[in-house]
Amino acid sequence: MGTRSDVEKRSMETEERPLASVVIANFRGETLLAPCLDSLRAQDTDLPFEVIVVDDGSDDGSAEIVTSRYPEVKLLVNRRNMGPAAAKNVGAAEARGDYIAFLDNDVELHPSWMKYMLEAMTADHDGLGACASHIMLNGHSTVLNSTGGLINMLGYAWDRGIFNEDSRTYSYSQRVMYACTAAMMIKRGVFEELGGFDERYRYLFEDVDLGWRMNIRGYRVAYEPRAVARHLLSSTMGRRRLRNQYLYERNRLRALIKNMERETLRLVRKELVFWFGQRMRSEMESGLTARQKAVLPLRMAQALAWNLIRLPDTLRLRKEVADTRVVSDLELISAGVLCPQIGEPPVGLDPRGNGNGNGIGIDERELGTKVEMARAKPAALGPGWYDPETDVRGVSFRWTAESASVYLRSGRRRRQLCIRTVMAHPDGLSRVAVRIDGRQVSTFEAPNGYHVHRIPLTHPVEPGLREVELRVENPFRPRDTLRVEDRRTLGIAVAYVGLH
Repeated sequence: MGTRSDVEKRSMETEERPLASVVIANFRGETLLAPCLDSLRAQDTDLPFEVIVVDDGSDDGSAEIVTSRYPEVKLLVNRRNMGPAAAKNVGAAEARGDYIAFLDNDVELHPSWMKYMLEAMTADHDGLGACASHIMLNGHSTVLNSTGGLINMLGYAWDRGIFNEDSRTYSYSQRVMYACTAAMMIKRGVFEELGGFDERYRYLFEDVDLGWRMNIRGYRVAYEPRAVARHLLSSTMGRRRLRNQYLYERNRLRALIKNMERETLRLVRKELVFWFGQRMRSEMESGLTARQKAVLPLRMAQALAWNLIRLPDTLRLRKEVADTRVVSDLELISAGVLCPQIGEPPVGLDPRGNGNGNGIGIDERELGTKVEMARAKPAALGPGWYDPETDVRGVSFRWTAESASVYLRSGRRRRQLCIRTVMAHPDGLSRVAVRIDGRQVSTFEAPNGYHVHRIPLTHPVEPGLREVELRVENPFRPRDTLRVEDRRTLGIAVAYVGLH
């Protein structure tokens, strides 16, 4: 938990003990705070709650806005910038409520947000520790930011539905691994038991790590679809590409070492090495400038070095996690919050401009070495694909018909084809033949579940534009097989195709 040695406190105490405390970490949020605090004033509930703003060393007029326009708000001022994770801990240490809500300063809440979150938290849910919100992307009325978060076997984390259109898929509550701290609520006792946020992260992954540890200790995190918020994503943190890439990889590795069981780490250790390199290769091929290409390997190496230097501290915390673990990785997989996927997370196309979920610019006229169905460009898809869908975990995919093609462009020879499937024939395995430029290169069997197929290419693919065709030998019709009103003929559900 954060210390208060560097904190100046300016507060207006209320006599009534609040049921909930709202903590807002603020840094240079002069233009953002007012809409956030106004939305808290407009909450449609009679239940008492307090609001705490932690100004994290801002050099703008943020603190003056709070003191002059929101006298009911308790203001804590950090004399130096400590980072969002530490600032949230500082605010939580001052909280008096039984429940603590964490908000970003660029969030606006629906008037019923507090009511629905407290209803969910105070209901008789066995083992409920925290709740995630239904967060929309501010400025895009139908686009999602988060509906709770999930983690895969390599520690990659993502917000369910991010950058996808809102739909009925997200209209019901379900268990998730973590709650996005842009708008979440947690039981105060659980937060204190966990020791608060890990301040080493500063930002990025502090909420992932908290939720992961919560699940390991036996507390559930639930998504509450009625609690709606709007988030002006990345307005404070910014969208600096290489810096954010460094922070993501750095913090992902720390969270993975801390929280995943030894047997699981041993199982995926080769994939960890492969995908760390693959992520760097993908970045190199996705529109970087010459300067960025020169800096990227240094930033990735820096992420590794940071973890090596701090390994003793991480291993100390790993022991604490292991000593208090009551839920295994296998049980988390069975619960659907630790996804048995290998590879990068499924993130939609950022509607705020060309790019993917990391705010990375991509020229959509160019084809690359991979196609992710969450953000597939029309030019990359040949015939045989149905419209995109999203499963209950937030993974985007497309069904093939009897056959379907994708177009990939490579700048050098490739020796492996990677295909990630989500579903297949409901009564067994789907048998698939793979052709590249009309020549069959392999066959594989796809189970009706998540699976990564790595197909070594006997004859490496030469540079240039290539057509990859997936031909399913035993397609099915849901109307006949599942007795549902779906007249399509389906092959396999594909989330990713890429040349490596």
